[in-house]
Amino acid sequence: MFVNFIALILHYRIYNLLKKHDLLKRYSPEDVITHLERVYMLKIGDDWRISEIPKKTNDIIEALEIPIMQKSGS
Repeated sequence: MFVNFIALILHYRIYNLLKKHDLLKRYSPEDVITHLERVYMLKIGDDWRISEIPKKTNDIIEALEIPIMQKSGS
């Protein structure tokens, strides 16, 4: 029951982000979740890094102004 409550809160936070950025006609909250499932954290040595983000997923992240930090390699 508690997990359902947390899932509902996250669903409506995504819904409100889509509404705020006027993207409800293009994406549903389920679409956003599906695209964000493709972002992984990788442990390389002692460092945690974000995996390569697909272009469409990155477009959604930028459109919704989601703060995902990506370290650049040196």
